[in-house]
Amino acid sequence: MSLTGFWKSFWPVYLVALALLWGNSYRMLVNHSASYTIDEHSYLQMAQGNFDVNVTHRYRVLLPLAAGSITRILAGPTDLTTNGAGPSPLKASFFVINTLVLAAAGLYLFRLARAHGAAAGPALIGMAAVITCGAAAYVTGFVLVDSAVVLMVVLLYYALTVRSGPLLLAVTVLAPVLKESFILFLPLVLLYGGFVPLWQRLLALLGAAALVAGLHAVVDALAPPTALGSVVNALKHGNNMLSNLRWLFSARGLFICSGVYGLFNLVLLAGFWGGKQARQQWLAQLRLPLAGFVLAIVLVHMLLSGEMSRMLLLAAPVVSTAVALIIDRHPLFTELRRLLPTPLAN
Repeated sequence: MSLTGFWKSFWPVYLVALALLWGNSYRMLVNHSASYTIDEHSYLQMAQGNFDVNVTHRYRVLLPLAAGSITRILAGPTDLTTNGAGPSPLKASFFVINTLVLAAAGLYLFRLARAHGAAAGPALIGMAAVITCGAAAYVTGFVLVDSAVVLMVVLLYYALTVRSGPLLLAVTVLAPVLKESFILFLPLVLLYGGFVPLWQRLLALLGAAALVAGLHAVVDALAPPTALGSVVNALKHGNNMLSNLRWLFSARGLFICSGVYGLFNLVLLAGFWGGKQARQQWLAQLRLPLAGFVLAIVLVHMLLSGEMSRMLLLAAPVVSTAVALIIDRHPLFTELRRLLPTPLAN
């Protein structure tokens, strides 16, 4: 499909994703306390060219630099509309970039559900399950860089589903530069990317390593790291795994994590109701080995992170596709499917 044909076919879906995301994210932006989180302090400094920040964040430079580069453009309109009382232009820049990027992830969540055989209506609902969740509003309304990683995970899952070699190679090369923890997803390229010659996949992995090494070298030249910074950071993440594992299986942890996708969890639970035949109506369309591997990687991300519930957003391609397929195929949602207009349902 040509770029023009792609845009004509999918721009309404992108705008729907943007509309669903914008309102919640904007409320998060304008009601956000001025006492930023540790992550936000780092990214705000990096957007202004200061890379002497926490070693966990210092190499995630692309999105902060992009936000810093458009701050001057937004400064005038922001001051005019807020009379100096609203969010800073730099925060507004992060908001705009994060919202546009995560809406693009929403578009590909829709395309992913369609590639699995879901009709357009259920695919839109599956996309909404992710785009309207609290974690989506959090990563777009706060000064964070997770939106780009979510997009890369969705694109990787989509490339493996539709067997797109160019997209798979592009994600492999570019994604680790956005956030180094994406390397946890790279085994998927080797295990499920057999439709691309092995030498090309290995070359892409080498290219990714070269880009990451080059970026580290540039950042370290601009702001030399402390000698023990990386060691301390590794030990901290090791300790996170133990404490996070205890927290995850506590009543509070389970409650908070279950709240990420809200009442759409009931759709996922409903998918397993009704016996084997009802389950197979949608499970047969889902690539279970790939979906299970992705969920396992997301769990590792959660255990390494300082904010476990936020990392659940990385499960977006599995959650969105499952919700779409359940609504599209499960007998429990037959009446809902009848409510959808015929063209949208098909």
